[in-house]
Amino acid sequence: MVSSSLDLPTVLSLYGASSMNIRKTLADQPILFKLFYSYFGGFVVAVLLGSLAIYTFMRTTIETNIENELKTSTTTILNMVKTSATVSVKNYLRAVVERNREIVEYCYAQYQAGFISEDEAKQRATEILLAQKIGTSGYIYCMDSQGVLQVHPKEGLRGVNISEHLFAQEQKIRKEGYVEYEWKNPGEQRERSKALHMTYFPPWDWIISASSYREEFSELVNVNDFRDSILSLRFGKTGYSYVINPKGDLIIHPKLEGKNILDEADAHGRHFIAEMCAMLNGKIIYPWQNPDESSPREKLVIFNSIPEIGWIVASSSYLDEFYQPLRTFRGLMFFGVFLSLFIFLPITLRISSSITSPLKELQAKFGIGATGDFSVRMDWKAKDEIGGMASYFNGFMAKLEAYSTNLRKEIQERKQAEDALRGSEEMFSKAFRSSPSGIFIATMTDLRFINVNESMLHMTGYSNDELIDRRVTEFRFLPDGEEIRSLLQNQEEKGSLRRVPIEFMTRADTIRTGILSAEIIELWGEACILATIEDVTEAQRLEKEIMDISEKERLRIGLDLHDDLCPHLIGIEVLGQVLKRKLEEKHIDEFMLAEKIRSLVGDAIQKTRSLARGLCPVNLAAHGFSASIEDLARNVSDVFGVSCRFECSCPVVFHDNAIATHLYYITHEAVHNAVKHGRASNIIVSLSQEDGKYRLSITDDGIGFDESEKSNGMGLRIMGLRAKKIMAELTIAGSATGGTAITINFLKKYLVMEQVNG
Repeated sequence: MVSSSLDLPTVLSLYGASSMNIRKTLADQPILFKLFYSYFGGFVVAVLLGSLAIYTFMRTTIETNIENELKTSTTTILNMVKTSATVSVKNYLRAVVERNREIVEYCYAQYQAGFISEDEAKQRATEILLAQKIGTSGYIYCMDSQGVLQVHPKEGLRGVNISEHLFAQEQKIRKEGYVEYEWKNPGEQRERSKALHMTYFPPWDWIISASSYREEFSELVNVNDFRDSILSLRFGKTGYSYVINPKGDLIIHPKLEGKNILDEADAHGRHFIAEMCAMLNGKIIYPWQNPDESSPREKLVIFNSIPEIGWIVASSSYLDEFYQPLRTFRGLMFFGVFLSLFIFLPITLRISSSITSPLKELQAKFGIGATGDFSVRMDWKAKDEIGGMASYFNGFMAKLEAYSTNLRKEIQERKQAEDALRGSEEMFSKAFRSSPSGIFIATMTDLRFINVNESMLHMTGYSNDELIDRRVTEFRFLPDGEEIRSLLQNQEEKGSLRRVPIEFMTRADTIRTGILSAEIIELWGEACILATIEDVTEAQRLEKEIMDISEKERLRIGLDLHDDLCPHLIGIEVLGQVLKRKLEEKHIDEFMLAEKIRSLVGDAIQKTRSLARGLCPVNLAAHGFSASIEDLARNVSDVFGVSCRFECSCPVVFHDNAIATHLYYITHEAVHNAVKHGRASNIIVSLSQEDGKYRLSITDDGIGFDESEKSNGMGLRIMGLRAKKIMAELTIAGSATGGTAITINFLKKYLVMEQVNG
């Protein structure tokens, strides 16, 4: 005999070679068979796996539902029996204490009648109470309202205060009713449920209590209260619930009630009843064969115990009665699988053929196209993937056919684009050269001039050769180039600066004022700065002259009102006073009209003086800056009903009345803005000196101001112009009180002024 053996590497080698041969054989097969094998095999696997998953899910669900139903029923019965047991125990103990209260009342009545003394009455009542037993170990005891035991079977406990126990504390509070608690006697391993019922006898301050362990009252439970409810429960066709005690006696059962089945065994000889009595709660599955059946069936029982009375509640049913729908589904599942295979087999072949036929046609069309005939097309009207492939093929051939035409068209379009680009560059060059504003282009990286226009050269006095390819920072006529680049980089979203005021210096060292606008552009693939400078020196000079003329005209009108119109009105007021006196002397009733005329003229005088002070508020000769600000604060308080006060820690006198006037009108505008727009309740105007600077500040507790109005408001712009004219620094920000704080800082060396002593 010749024996041969193969080692593991040889087996793996043969398996790998066989797998490669199978894959090569499948790879050489036509697409029709590949699709058939794939679709058919995938369908069979999917159907089998799906059916198996559904079957498994249904079986698990049914098992879960069986257990849940049995557990729910067992729990319901358990609660039913517990409730009945509790009611029975409560009623029994209540009857005991009520009967013993009657005994105590009888002994007390004997004492009241004078037949016996009170001590004899208590002794006789005690003997009667202690002579009774409740269940096996229950007894009757009495305690007073302080928790001290007055009557107890154990003499050693009489007179002992048991208030430390929770049930005793509850007795002291309630004195009447039913109490359940856990109690462990000395020497016992665990606590046991105990119940008591108590009643109160006021004459002796006795709380009469009947106490016993709940497990000793199982005979008190009335089974008839819940027997019908338990027997009415059904699970499947033959499932039912029953109650048994630890000795195996059936308390409640549809057929065997009162019989002991502790030694009953299942079809395999297993004593499942004894196991249930030992386990007390859980579940058991055992085979059971009824006398009229030919074979045993699996039976499931869910059981739980009632420790208080020592009973076991169980619910049982045959598993096959619950699995009947599952067996039906299993048969339908196999029938459906075979039916699906019978239907799907020709469908798979049909689908495979519908895919391979157009592929063969497409292959032939490609062969025709390869000969140079680009007019070939594939006629396929369906909108599926084959239709998409045919559409791509037709489009591809159309593109090949029109390739030369499109190429010539593209060349023509590029030529036209180049001509348009040259025209655009020419237009930009003309606009660049002819712009009245100065324009320059500089690199973003090193800030070198690339190009400048004629207006820029004329404005600065430099020549083109002096600027081109030089760094911006080498010349003084622009702000720091790094500052421009930083501003642009900080505004990446806008990528531009718009109308930023600057001062630049020409080649002749003349300082000019301009408006700078700049943005980042891309030129020849490099980031550059395109900037324009508008010379506004003359415009600002004219603006200043107009403001000076306005101030002079305001001053002239104010002086005319004060020096001309006011004396004239005063004269009219005096004449009115004389007229009133003469009419009054002649007893003419119209003298009151003369008084009315004089009063109106007086009001006109006051209003004229107010107008004069408003138009010419600061006059060193007659009034003074501090006094004018105080008048302004007083007038605002009177007219608008807000708190406005002036605080001055360093009174000053200005030699130049125009400077004081500008400061006054800045204050005037700020205060009125706080009232009208800020809706302030408190306004403080303060003048102080700190670190060589003078500071005039206006703060309020209003709602603040909108940042957008900081640049758009006319009043704020005029305030800025006035501050700039007197070389002061104006800042507007939120104040600590939540409103607005306006501050004007100015140096003494810039303003001709002196501090007033004292």
